[in-house]
Amino acid sequence: MSPRRKGQVRFGYKKLSPAYRKRLERNGITQRTWEDGADLRKARGKANEGKIKLSKTRQAQIDRAVRAQATPSEIRELEAIITRPTWIPKGVPVRTEVAAALSQLPNPRTWKHTYITPAEDGKPWTMTIYRKRAKYPIIIEIPGGGGAEGEAPREVIDVLKAINIEYQAEKEIDFDSVFWSVMDTDMKAPKK
Repeated sequence: MSPRRKGQVRFGYKKLSPAYRKRLERNGITQRTWEDGADLRKARGKANEGKIKLSKTRQAQIDRAVRAQATPSEIRELEAIITRPTWIPKGVPVRTEVAAALSQLPNPRTWKHTYITPAEDGKPWTMTIYRKRAKYPIIIEIPGGGGAEGEAPREVIDVLKAINIEYQAEKEIDFDSVFWSVMDTDMKAPKK
């Protein structure tokens, strides 16, 4: 056995079958990255496990809307083709780009934990869902604070609260400061 390197997680790359090593290498996993503990989902054919299957064009439309790159006409087109997930309660208002992002997810009854990671400058936030009986998490982007009103992440959190899903933020989210930093102003909202 070779000596341990700092950061090495796995051992025995040479013991893997030649066919499996070849499949790993086709997907960009070298001996070094394998030993360092690289994510093997893509090489194992499980990259999008758990996500609802969408056509490439629909996925591209959703990605543009989530990243606030879609034009108003593209949003209207998305609104016409996207189906609001049935698990979102009817009394909870969500805009099209939020419904589109959430439409990629399976039924929340299968969820165990939900984590939301904020991003700066209006970039899309990351929502990670760990499911009860699944090995790998589902990771999607949700609209960030740079949308029309800067409230898209708040809508996602309101949906999670409405369906009684506990969520954790990777770091504490101060929505007022995120909103004003996205709007690029020094003004602060008046205290109520």
